[in-house]
Amino acid sequence: MTLLDTNGSAQLPITIVSGEGALLWDAGGRTYWDFYGGHAVTLLGQGHPEWVDAITRQARQLSFFTSIADVPVRTRAAKALCDFTGMDVAWFVNSGAEAVEGALKVARKATGRTKIIAMKYGFHGRTMGALGVTEKYRGQHAPIHGDTVFVPFGDLEALEAELDETVAAVITEPIQGIAGIIEPPSGWLHAVQERAHAVGALLIADEVQSGMGRTGRPLACHHFGVRPDICTVGKGLGNGFPVAALLLDSRLADTVSPGEHGTTFGGGPMACAAVESTLAVMAKEDLLAKARNLEAAMKSRLAIAGVREVRGRGAWIGLVLDQKAGPVKEALMQRGFLVGTATDPHVLRLAPPAVLPRCAIDLLAEALDDVLAAARSEVA
Repeated sequence: MTLLDTNGSAQLPITIVSGEGALLWDAGGRTYWDFYGGHAVTLLGQGHPEWVDAITRQARQLSFFTSIADVPVRTRAAKALCDFTGMDVAWFVNSGAEAVEGALKVARKATGRTKIIAMKYGFHGRTMGALGVTEKYRGQHAPIHGDTVFVPFGDLEALEAELDETVAAVITEPIQGIAGIIEPPSGWLHAVQERAHAVGALLIADEVQSGMGRTGRPLACHHFGVRPDICTVGKGLGNGFPVAALLLDSRLADTVSPGEHGTTFGGGPMACAAVESTLAVMAKEDLLAKARNLEAAMKSRLAIAGVREVRGRGAWIGLVLDQKAGPVKEALMQRGFLVGTATDPHVLRLAPPAVLPRCAIDLLAEALDDVLAAARSEVA
């Protein structure tokens, strides 16, 4: 073995070698419609020419320099990101987990408290600090850093029972992704922020998967009329170039001292060129509207026999099946469609590029109908 396989049984039995838009090709030349977007990353699709040109130009001009000195593309990318999300300050890092680590550090220092309230079935990353607020995986790497309490997502009463003057922050995904594209009850997120502020705690919105236009709005929080105190973004931020960011309200940014947070590669010129280009393409091609159009098409076309519910926002949809999703995912791959699964074993998770053509949804609906019908006939 020359490469550590950390996905285990989740590793697909194919080798992907190229892509264009919403299409992928494997080493044998077979074509796949990409309904997974590489874990909800490629909203622009594969190889967008403006994105490729931006990275290429930056590589020729200045491939790398750290944040110890200003770099024009970093300044431009940070401003564009803050304008897009409505936040005040951006700090670029390498991954979503690193952004979550920074968010927890800022919240604890700013409040002088250590306790964090997180959500059951939420996901925030696999580094040690992020594991402390990710219930599913934390037990494999004890002892866990930090004082964390888990409450059910969407349960305001359970949250209120834990909120007091010892809490630094509540961290939550506005819509739970890996859990199965689960939305909270109406008004819940706004109420969480109100209750947190009432005891001097902060709201951290983890938008690593749901942000950057994935749901048809810049941030999923915007669907609920909420501006978080701290926000993490990643995945779609660079359309596949490794980059994430911690977004802060200015009053919290003022609590951070020079050198307190640092990262060698965070905010590198090529990463920032990818961010700047991604945001420019999203605006130029109105990908937020295209994501919303995909939502309408998928909710309409994929509501077929065997699908109990089609839920989610934008280009981020969960299909709740009347059977286990794992075998369905495998059968769809054999038919040329890549989809994801979720913690809920009955959910297929769809996160296609916003450039996905409508015909691909029709083709998926036909293939899914065949797969579900075949499974039902086997049981009968």
